[in-house]
Amino acid sequence: MRNQGPMRILVSTLCLEKAGSHVLALSLASAMAAQGHHVFLYNQGEQLVDAGMVEQYLSPRVQVVAMDRFPLINKICWKINALVKKLGVNWSFHEWCKTLLLFYTIWHHRIDIVHGHEVLVEKSRLVKLRQWSSVPIAVTDHGGYSMLIKMGDWSFVPYANMGQSIVAVSEYSARLLRGEVAEENPSELRQLGAHILATDYQAEFNSLNASRTNTRLPLTTPITTIYNGVASTAGTLPTQAIDRSTFSIQNESLVFGMIGRGTEQKGWRYAYAAYQHLKQLLPDQPFTLLCMGDGPVIQELRQQTSADQSDIVFLGNVDNPHQYMPLCDVGLMPSCFSEGLPLSIIEFFEHQVPVIASSLGGIPELIEPIDLAPGGLLVPIEPNGTPNMKALVHAMHAYAINKDLRDEHARNSARIRARFNMEQCATAYEKLFRELTS
Repeated sequence: MRNQGPMRILVSTLCLEKAGSHVLALSLASAMAAQGHHVFLYNQGEQLVDAGMVEQYLSPRVQVVAMDRFPLINKICWKINALVKKLGVNWSFHEWCKTLLLFYTIWHHRIDIVHGHEVLVEKSRLVKLRQWSSVPIAVTDHGGYSMLIKMGDWSFVPYANMGQSIVAVSEYSARLLRGEVAEENPSELRQLGAHILATDYQAEFNSLNASRTNTRLPLTTPITTIYNGVASTAGTLPTQAIDRSTFSIQNESLVFGMIGRGTEQKGWRYAYAAYQHLKQLLPDQPFTLLCMGDGPVIQELRQQTSADQSDIVFLGNVDNPHQYMPLCDVGLMPSCFSEGLPLSIIEFFEHQVPVIASSLGGIPELIEPIDLAPGGLLVPIEPNGTPNMKALVHAMHAYAINKDLRDEHARNSARIRARFNMEQCATAYEKLFRELTS
């Protein structure tokens, strides 16, 4: 193993669909490559790739490893896979080939350490790797383990303990994993969680259904807190920014912006309903709701929005959110059930946009750091895991009628943002990887 000089790092993701965890994986891999390390990205879901996101955040210095990078072999594997299925065998030859590709990559590129952006559970490919290889594995928990804990399930622990390190993205997550936080999980919360896991977190959902264990088991793998980082856009915004007139937004309009996957977890329905309520409370004040993202919930809301509601703008997925965030006066993130440390809040802070967000996971550490003035407003969570609607509307109303409060939180957000830069994040990971490979 290398104590000095460049390391050979394999970054592993389940797929590369648009998500904050994948943006972090791509950005961090690029930052580590810029530090002089040899970085490889192993994408297990080669059919699930957001090309725009990859182009935006992944450096050409990072070599991508995936089945579709070997077209002929991939085609043959799919043909054999189809034949196996026709024979009635309940086994995927193509998935087996992906595992072989992982082992080959470890051997061929003499990988020093694997950095997983996925939970280690029973059927995880990285668990198979750990069973047959001595290469150390560090896993960043973007909220997967936390969600299973909230569901009252501890069956993941024996597999999580196979890794050499768990990186928590917030102090809250670290305390939860260590058992220092008493997490209540009433049936109504578990019901919401089961729905969210089933629709958006396949690995965690499979773990939940495979061998559920309600008895708390001790996590023995060392847990380290490393806050997510976002690369600075300083010096690039003048060429990226889009004018309000592009979307017929009035200059005097107060723009609420929201970005994220169009899933139940992100709280789009609550943001939409609260916005409609706010317009009723202040009918003479112009507002705009700028929706950045796509998915089933956003599609439903788009269908509910009549053509004459031009104040609600659906942009769909955006490859570069920094083009649109300067249009916003307030950011929204009324998430449900569970959260890690959302990059979009840091990105809003990059543009001095205060944020209203659910008091979930690491979000309070972003919005109200204990040693800095707040950069936004927190919304309490109901026992069923959803944001308190009265508090959400109240927070939006407070910003709508009090520009001084908005401006104060906007200034504060810039100070908070400085704490979550990619350079510090990459340096912390580099230090951890050095320790694990020594």
